[in-house]
Amino acid sequence: MLFGDSQAATTSTTALSQYSAMPDILRLQGKRDEATLSIPLAGRQQVQSASLKLALVSSAALVKRRSILNVRFNNATIGQIMFDPERPQLSSKVQIPPQLWRQGFNTLTFAASHHYASQCVDGGAPELWSEIDLQRSSLTVTSERSVQTARLQDLAGYFGPGIGAQRQVMLISAEQAAPGVVSHALPLVAQALALRSQYAPLKVQHQALSPQTSLPVLPATQQWTEKLTEQYYQSSWYLNQTAGQELHVLVGVKDTLAKYLDKPIQQKINGPFIGIEQTRPFTLEEGTRIGASPRLIVSGRTPEEVQQAARTLGIMDDALNPDRSIVVTGDTSGPALSAGNVLKPDNTYTFAQIGYNDVVFRGENKFQKAYELRLPADFYVPESASVKLELDFAYGAAVGPGSMMNIMVNDELVHGRPLSNPNGEAYRGYQLIVPARYLQGGKNTIDFEVTMRAPLTGQACDEVGGNHMLFQLQSSSAITLPEAGSVVTQPSLTLFKETAYPFAQTTDSHANGIYMTSHQMTGAGLTLAGKLAQTAGAVIPDLFLSYETAQTLSGNAFVLTTPEQLPADLATGYGASLSATKQWPYKMQNALHNRIHKLTGSANQEILQLSGTTSQQSTLGEMGVLSALQNPRTDSTGSLYIVAAQTPEILTQRVYDLVSLSLWGQMAGDFFSWQDAQQPLVAMQVAQQFELGEPDNRWLELRLWLSNNPWYWLLAVAALILLCTTVAVMLLRRRNQAVTEDW
Repeated sequence: MLFGDSQAATTSTTALSQYSAMPDILRLQGKRDEATLSIPLAGRQQVQSASLKLALVSSAALVKRRSILNVRFNNATIGQIMFDPERPQLSSKVQIPPQLWRQGFNTLTFAASHHYASQCVDGGAPELWSEIDLQRSSLTVTSERSVQTARLQDLAGYFGPGIGAQRQVMLISAEQAAPGVVSHALPLVAQALALRSQYAPLKVQHQALSPQTSLPVLPATQQWTEKLTEQYYQSSWYLNQTAGQELHVLVGVKDTLAKYLDKPIQQKINGPFIGIEQTRPFTLEEGTRIGASPRLIVSGRTPEEVQQAARTLGIMDDALNPDRSIVVTGDTSGPALSAGNVLKPDNTYTFAQIGYNDVVFRGENKFQKAYELRLPADFYVPESASVKLELDFAYGAAVGPGSMMNIMVNDELVHGRPLSNPNGEAYRGYQLIVPARYLQGGKNTIDFEVTMRAPLTGQACDEVGGNHMLFQLQSSSAITLPEAGSVVTQPSLTLFKETAYPFAQTTDSHANGIYMTSHQMTGAGLTLAGKLAQTAGAVIPDLFLSYETAQTLSGNAFVLTTPEQLPADLATGYGASLSATKQWPYKMQNALHNRIHKLTGSANQEILQLSGTTSQQSTLGEMGVLSALQNPRTDSTGSLYIVAAQTPEILTQRVYDLVSLSLWGQMAGDFFSWQDAQQPLVAMQVAQQFELGEPDNRWLELRLWLSNNPWYWLLAVAALILLCTTVAVMLLRRRNQAVTEDW
């Protein structure tokens, strides 16, 4: 079976702010300045037309016809916009030729040239600036997917983080599917597809097919026959029309799915099976009633084989599979989470080993290069530990005043060095000792900010161009990490959003449950499973779904529920309650009151400081709530995450909002509430914290506990002083008594 020459063309319009990590306003300053945005295009997408709409504001002091904004796409100039001081606010539309697009990331560069005079322009003058409103500026692209034959190597192209990719997927299983298929195989498939989306969120929906599905009514001129019935069930009859061109997934045991598969596919399923095909269209005399649709099949002869196929889908490289289907004959991968991108303590890594090449900066400008380091989420070192950087870098001759290199670790300035030698310098093994407390579990960034300025001649209107300047940071530079333990303070939504800890751990393998109080929440649970894999950067192998909130839960668990269905022992006794009778901590009310007090600047009201809780009988409305606390239903120490909403439908929508790029990145504390995908309502720390990590290293946990409770150090010192004083007094009394007796 073949795909058509192309799928239906789709048009998408997105604000440029979606492609920028900076604020909504892009400011270009100085005589010359430029900024680059990365525009992703999904695989197998062919651009038919594209246009760029820009909203600009420029300084009224700029000289017309000499001040220009140059717009480049993949280094080709596609537009030149002249700034006009008489019209400081303007809008412009630029066409992007389709032949310039390439799959993957495309560069969109804005290069500004500012002048306030015909000659003798001070490059640092404050009136040299222009701004691009990224929120009001937009990119419109019309594209279509062009695939000749369905192959597994095209799978990543459906879900890549680019224009034209799918942002939702339907997982389909049978109602009578084996428990292992729903509980273990479906989460593995959801994680595998989410990993192909990389950083882009993927909404996962679920549908269960009933074997008693009734056939639709045919026109009076036709009757259902065995062949027509088979053609109908082997089509994508279970999809709505809007999802007809999107890839969906059929998961289940071979015998259960036999009704929906044609004979050639059934014969190929003689083990763990992964295949992609185009479903058969359903055609009647008056025309096609149900069109063909791309479908991924994950199957096997037993539930264990289905799980093995799903696990293989999560770790396989699509580019190495040019076939339409594969049968897994062996799997030697271990059950533990892949830790290939996590650096291990007490080791030395070069920048090349981390995945970075040599960096070269040329010309007069401010340059920045960020190196991302991923450490174990439970990375913990004493205060005296340090990290050693050994840098290999060099800069060329004739670098002017104001040229310098600054190094920042997680936005903390740790070192600065002027580039002041007029003959240039080269360093090998330039050592820099950084306190390890600047590092944290999860993602860390080391930023190198290099500013190069042209030399001064001392003559009026005599300027030296900066094209000759050069700075190089070599990939042979290395970082040495100290020895560290595995212990962390919980609960922490900040650590959870960055590493998926404690569900994703590199030290051991353990079961993690997503418990749902309704089958309608399956899509929300699968979406959450996919987001956890995205955050961890690998499949979490022992993540399972369950519809029974058992008395004993897995060590770390998610519970998706409504207030009425939440078990009573999980609803009370904590800083915040999510039952039908809600309980809000005063600490949360204090923070809200004090925030208003600060904004209003009122001196008549004292800052509110109360303790206790308030209980009320009401609903959650359209709100979603995420609460993290120590798991009370486990035999081992672990964390429990409760996601609650008023109805299963609202909960599913709130989970879709939660996994969005904007909202997921704003999680903090242990109590998080939201109502849309933009801003949280409340983010607070209200639950009692505890330590989680190495069970056999009690000294390490004690040291972390004391560092989080510094008052106990003071009490220990005071007790030690008191003890020493008491001993000294007793010794002096005994000596005084002995001397008296000698008299």
